[in-house]
Amino acid sequence: MKIKLERLLIQTKKTREIIEFSELITYVYGPVGKGKSTLARLIDFCLGGHLENTPAIQQEFISAILHVRLGNYKCTLERSATDGSSVRITWFESEKVNGSVNAPLQAQAEPIIPNSELYTLSDIIYFLCGIEPIKVRQRSRDADSPLIRLSFRDLWRYCYLEQMHLDSSFFRFEDPFRGRKSQDAMRFFTGLHSERLSQLETDLMKAIDDQRAKRGAVKQIREFMSQFSLGSESEIIDQLQETETQLSDAKLRKTELHKKRSIDIHPTDFLREKILLLGEQIYQLKIAIDDSIEIVNEQRMLHSELITAKIKNERLVQAGMLFDDVKFESCPACGAKIQATEHSDCCSLCGKTASEHVLEAQIDNDSLRKDLNIRIDELADSIKRREMEISKTKKQLDKLIGDKAHLDTQLQEDLSNYDSAIVEEIRYVDKIIATLEERIASLKKLQSMPQAINKLEEDAGALQGTIDILRTELENERKRLSEADAIVKKIADEFKRLMLSVKFPGVYVDDQVVIDPRSWKPEVLHGETAWSFWDTGSGGKKTLFNVCYALAIHSIASKRNLPVPSILIIDSPTKNISEDENPELVKSLYKEIYQLALDSYGSLQFILIDSDYVAPTIELPDFKLRHLAGTEEAPSLISYYNGP
Repeated sequence: MKIKLERLLIQTKKTREIIEFSELITYVYGPVGKGKSTLARLIDFCLGGHLENTPAIQQEFISAILHVRLGNYKCTLERSATDGSSVRITWFESEKVNGSVNAPLQAQAEPIIPNSELYTLSDIIYFLCGIEPIKVRQRSRDADSPLIRLSFRDLWRYCYLEQMHLDSSFFRFEDPFRGRKSQDAMRFFTGLHSERLSQLETDLMKAIDDQRAKRGAVKQIREFMSQFSLGSESEIIDQLQETETQLSDAKLRKTELHKKRSIDIHPTDFLREKILLLGEQIYQLKIAIDDSIEIVNEQRMLHSELITAKIKNERLVQAGMLFDDVKFESCPACGAKIQATEHSDCCSLCGKTASEHVLEAQIDNDSLRKDLNIRIDELADSIKRREMEISKTKKQLDKLIGDKAHLDTQLQEDLSNYDSAIVEEIRYVDKIIATLEERIASLKKLQSMPQAINKLEEDAGALQGTIDILRTELENERKRLSEADAIVKKIADEFKRLMLSVKFPGVYVDDQVVIDPRSWKPEVLHGETAWSFWDTGSGGKKTLFNVCYALAIHSIASKRNLPVPSILIIDSPTKNISEDENPELVKSLYKEIYQLALDSYGSLQFILIDSDYVAPTIELPDFKLRHLAGTEEAPSLISYYNGP
């Protein structure tokens, strides 16, 4: 599941802070209280998570914009401090393939994009990444509970290891609700879910039952036709042709009788006027529909242009940042020498202070972005309302056309029913015509019976192909599930290898590590003793257990192309582990992290957050180091903030 973080823009009351991310490893370190964990929380916040209201966030935070690649799309995820239930997501692949919506975190009654299955931010992330998630029971212990998509947030739990839960929770397994969702995520990662297997078995039985029913129906219909001497299809066709000839002769006789009638036919002025009025109304409705369609097309073009303008504005903001520190010695318009100002922090062109420049630019950019978002939403709403009106008008048009056709028929009948001396004879001929038409209808029904038999036989034969395909798919699915068992075994083996490599206390070469797919709780078997996360004892061992397990999942996912989001954020991988007391353990852990990053270059992105910097001992092609220390050389995340 391809996800690559590019940069995070944090808008505060005084500055706009920018964090650039490496495609391989971004390492953030520094003392307590300088914004390291807040950086990870803001990434999580932009992806739909909850933001902890620290004093710095409460006092200074305004909004955050996360630039990220989701699949083949360049995306921005925007969320302000007041956005509690939605995230603004904008995606761009080309001038024709783009979009921008306010995505709710919880599903609403209507889809975000009309005529789609996208209801939440999670749905859009899956869609842009080209991933089809499995469906799970909304309440896993209720067999009648509806099936819903597995949320992206359930997968994200294996990609963002929060400092708060690192030494107290094994991916929320202890929580009755979140624990089941974490288990569903592991089933999705490994492919060990049986919904498709159950569906294939149901489809196969249904196809076999349908085939048996169709063949039984063919046998019964043939016996019925033989019992009542209804004849073959060719005999029915001969009777039908003879009856149609008689009907044609009767209609010709009726036509001749009408010619004998007086040409002085009573007019039907009322019906004629009504038909003319309906014709005019139909004409006006067609014009109105064409005009509305033209307006909707213009609004769609403007909607796409606004999205393009929004993306171009973001590029201009980034370009403008490159010129923040440029000093002009000559006028860029005429080339004249510019006199130095008394104040060194004033602009040499306009005389304003640098802080005024930055603040005005930030306010203008935020105002423009918000105006564009509002205009995009207004246009989308207007398009939706106009399309509903067009649909309503088309239904009205269809009704008027039907009414006019009915009146046209009635007019013709009224004109032909003028009383004359020949009316009685015409009525007699009409009775003959009606009798013949009824006989023809009956013969056509009988004619369709052999055709229906042939169709049933063809359908029964075609179902055999469907049955063969379903049997093949069922066999493949059973094979895939056996392969999923092998993937689970590989994760367990990799987990053991990592624990041995980092010298996890109490893990030995002869031990076994097993993962039971029924509970997904990894256990270490030492002789007759079995222990897991909850039996490790110390907080440091719990932290190490979680980190090694996450590394094992991402290692196998990278090698086997599993649908695990291609990013791993670890906040304090050495929490409760002293580097002074356990230097070899810390070095071994980071050695494994760096080696996994190098082996998975291009398919896995790391963001590491720790109090101390542990330098890599191998050469890494793309390594970004960010020191948050609250000093001038290494400012905090919010550079000017010095509060608690």
